[in-house]
Amino acid sequence: MSHILLIDGNNIGYASMYVPALSKLSHNGMQTGGIMGLAQSVMRIVKLFPGAVPVVLWDGHAAWRKDLCPEYKENRKDTPEKRAVADAWRQQQPWASALLMQMGVTQMRSHDAEADDLAGRLCMDRSALEEYGVGHVTMVSGDTDWWQAISERVDWFTPITDKAMTLEMLGTVAAKDGPFMRPDEYLLAKAIAGDNSDNIPGVPGVGITTAVKLLRLHGGLEGIRQAVESGAAKDKKSSAIASMQQTVERNRSIMDWKLVLPAGESASIIRLSFDAKECQSLCAEFGLGRLSDRLGEESEWAVASAEHQERVAQVIDYCEAVA
Repeated sequence: MSHILLIDGNNIGYASMYVPALSKLSHNGMQTGGIMGLAQSVMRIVKLFPGAVPVVLWDGHAAWRKDLCPEYKENRKDTPEKRAVADAWRQQQPWASALLMQMGVTQMRSHDAEADDLAGRLCMDRSALEEYGVGHVTMVSGDTDWWQAISERVDWFTPITDKAMTLEMLGTVAAKDGPFMRPDEYLLAKAIAGDNSDNIPGVPGVGITTAVKLLRLHGGLEGIRQAVESGAAKDKKSSAIASMQQTVERNRSIMDWKLVLPAGESASIIRLSFDAKECQSLCAEFGLGRLSDRLGEESEWAVASAEHQERVAQVIDYCEAVA
């Protein structure tokens, strides 16, 4: 049974630009910290999960989310400093992808879907996971929206803080704002509270913890509405949620992978075999000599067992079938 690592490429590359040591890297007038940060993260993650097959997922342009919520992710460029970071990463992203390709890392992208949507396709189809022999999936991202797909065979890991989240942990205080009874309880509470990181406004004054409390007390979102209408719930926060159900449902449409609009086209899948010379050439072009040395020293990038190659082929077959 294969173990897949679904790695959120833009999330990790963009976050690298805020790491002090990486944010200062540049070569010939171009910043290179994002390229370095993503490549190093992928290498480290693979070492943390021996035998697992990495698949880097990239964002396409899901314009329908902006149509539903014009403010969506506008906070990523609301200051000159943020715009500079976003522009610098946008310039580096194609080169980061090219380097990963020469490292032999499988990558997926859909023109009209985000990495989140691809992750949803790849981890929520249980029958396909079984059919293609995928025993376990680890979602690698700093985005906790991905918790919605956690199950018995799917967990989450963030390389930003090296924290993990499993189905068992989600039901404990190890989960921020938890515990949660189910992944979909967390997602609904987040749809009520909104998401500051993606600039999705929710019900004012209601955080995830309060949302969970009220959902349990009244038996769900519809239960809150009924309790307010009947007069059984007279508190301001229940009333606010009931009055803003349209906003909550919009947020669910944006966040919930089960409700995501079907993509207009299949995702493209790219993979080459490890090419040491091309890796060295790209590293030299961007002044990343230290990364080139690491790629030369760590033999797992150059030599893969027949068994591992078989797992990679199995994973690619699965990605192509689901995408």
